[in-house]
Amino acid sequence: MLKRFTRTHTAIACAFALAALGAQVNANAQSAQTLTPITVQGADANALPAVAPGGQAATGAQLGILGNVDILDAPVSINSYTAELIQNQQARTLADVLQNDPSVRFTTNSGHMLEHFKIRGLDVNGPSVMLNGLYGIAPKGHIPTEFLERVEVLRGPSALLSGMSPDENIGGTVNLVTKRATAEPITTFTTSYSSDSYFQGHVDVGRRFGEEQRLGIRFNGAYGSGDTGVEDQKKQRRLGALVVDYQADNWGLKLDAYSSREKIENGSQGMYGLATTRRNVVGVGELVDVPDSDLNMFRGTHGTFEDEGFALRGDFKLNDNLNAYASVGASNSAGKGLMFGTRVIVTELDGTAAGYLYNVHTISRGRVAEVGLDGKFNTGSIAHNIKASASWLNHKEGTANNPLEGWPQNIYDPLDPPAFPGDPGVPDYSIDNILTSFALADTMDMADGKVLLTLGARLQRVKQKLQDYDESKLSPSVGIVVKPWGENSSLFANYMEGLSPGQTVPTGWGYVNEGETFKPLTSKQVEIGFKQRLGSFTHTVSAFQIDRPTLVDSADGLTMTEGGKQRLRGVEWNMFGQITPTLSVLGGLAFMDAKQRDTGLDSFGVPNWTANLGLDWATPVNGLNVGGRVVYTGKQWTDTANTLEMPSWHRFDLNARYATTVASTPVTFNLYVENVTGREYWSGLFSSGYLMPASPRTIRLAATFEF
Repeated sequence: MLKRFTRTHTAIACAFALAALGAQVNANAQSAQTLTPITVQGADANALPAVAPGGQAATGAQLGILGNVDILDAPVSINSYTAELIQNQQARTLADVLQNDPSVRFTTNSGHMLEHFKIRGLDVNGPSVMLNGLYGIAPKGHIPTEFLERVEVLRGPSALLSGMSPDENIGGTVNLVTKRATAEPITTFTTSYSSDSYFQGHVDVGRRFGEEQRLGIRFNGAYGSGDTGVEDQKKQRRLGALVVDYQADNWGLKLDAYSSREKIENGSQGMYGLATTRRNVVGVGELVDVPDSDLNMFRGTHGTFEDEGFALRGDFKLNDNLNAYASVGASNSAGKGLMFGTRVIVTELDGTAAGYLYNVHTISRGRVAEVGLDGKFNTGSIAHNIKASASWLNHKEGTANNPLEGWPQNIYDPLDPPAFPGDPGVPDYSIDNILTSFALADTMDMADGKVLLTLGARLQRVKQKLQDYDESKLSPSVGIVVKPWGENSSLFANYMEGLSPGQTVPTGWGYVNEGETFKPLTSKQVEIGFKQRLGSFTHTVSAFQIDRPTLVDSADGLTMTEGGKQRLRGVEWNMFGQITPTLSVLGGLAFMDAKQRDTGLDSFGVPNWTANLGLDWATPVNGLNVGGRVVYTGKQWTDTANTLEMPSWHRFDLNARYATTVASTPVTFNLYVENVTGREYWSGLFSSGYLMPASPRTIRLAATFEF
């Protein structure tokens, strides 16, 4: 215990020593560049913060109810990844983008049709991703990136800022910002290849119309098909996304609509149970050699996932000091076939295993509405920015499956499943929840901008219609930003709460209170940190503690009750920008100490150390950039009992791009190689005892033509 205490606090001390040193440098460097804050009023209140030097991140992000905020003015830890980064890395899904964040680790791989991940060691499920500030309408499957302008990551609980999501997202919030027409016309076509033989085309067209360019239209369409890096697996994907906006003098409207589809044919990678029990099949309980990363465990299977959604937002300038907005949105998602749940339980060190396969039909539906006010006034020398909002969200979900369980299998020499189970039929909704909330926040600007104090609270009501359940919870929050050394640095602190839906005791597990649903769970975070902008380079150092309640078994094991607690303490250092005029950096380092308070054991699936560091160098050759990225994940426990430890791993990625002109047409050629050395390793955990293999070496080539 003393050893862990010392290690945690040593990390905190080192991080803040670096921060203090940076602050002193900044105080003495009066020539440091100051980026002009983005100030937007009236109908254009959704204008994005500027792109930071280097082009990989933005200078600010949307903080839910607070709107767009410069990073140095935010009382929380945030990052915003840009469309330029997405294109340069040829990131096709949200998972590819979040590979740049040291606080994010994935709990699913490409063999799973949903993208689940952890932020600050806590689960964030795909259905809990926001689209343009709204829950319930983002794609639920592999989230495509071709129609995105920004991917914003807010670390830690944020009930005040964002409200409660339909599913778990206590660790943080991801908000997707869609592209819209810019002042300059856009017409690009990108053709790309990915190993083994997957080809895709992507068109991006944007125009503004009228003498004053008030009407804008932006369309993104993509279609791809071919073989993936998994043996004999084929994939097909398509996307269509349209954004129409109109900007008047005192009001503006924006309509987003999208449709996406992904189809997988002939199997996928596996998920491997080593320290788990299912249907009297007991896992081997030891770490076995990882199977080949391109191994196909489920040949002969197939799956399709489809998403469609829309959102309409209106912004209105009522007067110079008062703005209003209203939003509505809807989404429908459906998956059929090989979706999730497929796994093998390894029973012997030689790879002998039992296979589990499910033909799944899953459906979900989201309907959302939100209204809000943004007012400004002064009381003496204090400038107030009042934000108020009311939101309503209906989330429905249902799943049916037809299983094939326990057939003989070997993870090193896999056997094809005897048959793919039949269609399970159309499911009924098993979840029908209504989330209603009212939020109020006041950001007070004091001492000529040197102190920004935010006070607020959100009243959240959760109604589970199928459980006859109706509960409410008030979540207060406070955040403060202090700038003692000028505009280029700030100290910040916050107390934030996060809400997650009340958990239901599972049926069929022998609990006498099966089916009981508990009240919404409240997680609490305290955080302090330092932010600094040194010319073209920006970094954030923060230390935090999150306390999260959990359900635990009673002493006799017959009842599941409230009373468990997980505590996570950590330190993060995030950075982006240019460290020289020709060298850009993106990434950071995170340390975590996660404990199960009721048992004293470490939390499974939370590595102590994670690091991501990417560099991009503009070479002396005109138009040529080369770079790379290293990703490191420390060792972690694979099960709640801390009996099996997964070793640390690291991965190297390389990229290069060359911008030139071909027949008077600007063209950018792009090469990206993920997992350059082809290392094979256990990359993460889906749940207790279930490990995932890394993705195989993947080569991506692309050419983007600008017309």
